[in-house]
This record gives sequence, structure tokens and C-alpha cells, in this order.
Amino acid sequence: MDFNCLRSFCAFNIKDDELVKALAGCTESETTAAECYSRVLNILLARGKNLSEYFAELLKYSNSPVLGLCAKEPADDKIKAIEYDLGVVRDICSASAGQLKLEIAEKTGSKTVMQMPDYDNGEFNYTAEYFLDFVRKNGIGIFAKYRAFTYNGKLIPIENPDTITLKDLKNYEIQRKQVIENTICFIKGQPAQNVLLYGDRGAGKSSTVKAVFNEFKELRMVEIAKEDIKYLPELFKILGKTDLKFIVMIDDLSFSEVDDRFAVLKAALDGSLSAKPDNILIYATTNRRKIIRETVAEREVSAADAIDESMSLSDRFGLFITFSKPDKQLYLNIVKQLAEDKGIAVDEIKLNESAERFALRHSGRSPRTAKQFVEWLEGRIKLGLEY
Repeated sequence: MDFNCLRSFCAFNIKDDELVKALAGCTESETTAAECYSRVLNILLARGKNLSEYFAELLKYSNSPVLGLCAKEPADDKIKAIEYDLGVVRDICSASAGQLKLEIAEKTGSKTVMQMPDYDNGEFNYTAEYFLDFVRKNGIGIFAKYRAFTYNGKLIPIENPDTITLKDLKNYEIQRKQVIENTICFIKGQPAQNVLLYGDRGAGKSSTVKAVFNEFKELRMVEIAKEDIKYLPELFKILGKTDLKFIVMIDDLSFSEVDDRFAVLKAALDGSLSAKPDNILIYATTNRRKIIRETVAEREVSAADAIDESMSLSDRFGLFITFSKPDKQLYLNIVKQLAEDKGIAVDEIKLNESAERFALRHSGRSPRTAKQFVEWLEGRIKLGLEY
């Protein structure tokens, strides 16, 4: 078996993968043979996959422009390149671990490798169309493997994003309906708006954005901290190269009056030369009526100007949605619904009294406080503690 073929891939970019490198090094010298084979075995055992499954996953998430282009517009030369690579992988996976160890021993003289355990090679029966179909549905590379990211000058996948769903959120249906309908328009290629969600802390603004994102699997999301808004133009360049739909989420938006990021965001929303591509929407949240924070002196000197600047940014969001703090009855209604979802059967009077005490001890009435209370209550009941 000629492992140099692992360096000859034409369509898939997998040459830097750790297992591919280990396989390629298996027959290079006696001193590295056992080490390289042990790395192959260790990687497969750690992933819980056989060799064919490992390669299938590796190829699916390969950052392959050739595959992406061919998925859009099939061409004979690109398909031949893909099929060549698949043939190389098929040959490697068809050889058993015993055959590989024997070849290593013959080429390098290593006796140690013959004593080492076998791996399961499985059966690699994947076709070019299988991978092209995967790319059409999921994109390529990191965007196929992950749906949620953060960006601070570098795109960082979120391994375990928040799993909150729309059914987890109670009340505020009118506000959420606006966000849902706008998102559907975006996904369907119809005109859609950037969204600013305004309201009190804990009212469910960020949760609404995350729940809507989880509702529509076609979407990808990139969270960017307000401190990193300066990176928006370069983020747009990265995301604009794909055909996927992205929500760029900016949480807790506010600026000091002298802040370069303010101009960057205005330009991104307003259609400058560095404006966002059509496959991106910005969903931002804020707790402030005036997005620009002022000092006391600035309020006295330029209050009107500061208001105008705040409005000039807010106006650039096509949708401005308000989440008000709930009154007592609405708060208790949210508590009741959340408790019912968890199967908590408590006398309603006692439930309400306990929920009110909890709100007073914490940050006041809000959907977030209601959720925290019900989680606290569930734990107390399961442990037989007073509440």
C-alpha cells in the first residue's frame, strides 16, 4: 500500500488531519512506525469510530472549495477529482489492520507493530453524490460542522450552543411573532429587516433570538460582543463568501458618545461600501432607551445631539421590538406555565407567594426570574426542602 497517495488529494483538503498524517508516516522508518500506528489506533478509539466512519466524517467537513463549486454546478473535471480522492480512501479502508501492520513490518523492520491491537476498518461505500448532496444541504467546512459561532477577529465554533426553544418561552407572543415572521422572510429570500430588541433586563430578548435560531435549522448564527463590533467588516467578508443564511447577534448594545464602533455599526446597517451581504441579518438587543451613554456634562451640553445620534442608529434597524417588564399577574402567569411544563404540582396560592418572595430577593419580576424560580423550586421539591 502506497501511503504517499494520502498526499495526492485533488478535491478534499484533509492533508493536515492528524490521522492522515499518522497513516502516511507508518511506513517511513522503523523508529516512527509503531508510534504512527499507535496514533492511528488511539485516534479511532478516542472518537469511537472505525476507519471508514472516520474518513466519511473527515471528508464531509473538509473545507473543500472544489466540492462547494461542484455542488452548485457539477462539472466533469471536478467530479473526476472527487472520485479520485474517494478511490484513494476506499483502497485504504479496504485493507485490514493486519495487512497494514504486516506491510509496516516488511518495509521498516518493526517487530513491535505486529504485537499491537487491530483497529476496525469498516466499509467505505460512500459516493461522490453523497458528499455533494451533504454540501448542498449543509455547506462546507466549519459551517457544515457547526451552526453557532463567536467572532473576535477569529471565527470560533460554539460546541454546545444554548438549546432554548420557542415553546420554552412564555407570553410576549406578539413580539416573538414579529421576529419569527421576519426570519422566515429572510430564509425564503424575501425582503427582511435587521432587528433591534429593546426592553428591561431578563425580559427574554436574547432568549427570543436564540430560540428563533434553534427553530430554523437552515440558519447559522455568529455572536459578536459589542467590544468586537470593529470586526464586522471582516466578518462580513467571511460570511458573504457562502450561500448560507447568517444571523449576527449583538447582545446588550450600547456606546459611549465617542466610540468608533458606533460608526462601524451604522455603516454596516446603512448600506456603505462595507455593508453587510444579503445573506446576513443583524439581530441586536439593548436595555437602554438611548443607545449612546452620556456623561453628566454631555447631557447638559449636547442632549439633543445625543438623542439624534441614538435615533440615527435605531432607525437603521427595520424592526424595533419592545419587551416590557411584566406586571405581577403576567409574572405569575409565566411561573405557572413553566411549572406546568416541568410537571410541578403545587398549590397555586403557595406557588405565587413563593414566586413573589423569590422575585423580591432577586432582580425583580421578569421572565428570567420566573425561569430561575421554577428551576430553584424543582430542586427544592426533589430534595424535600422548604420553599
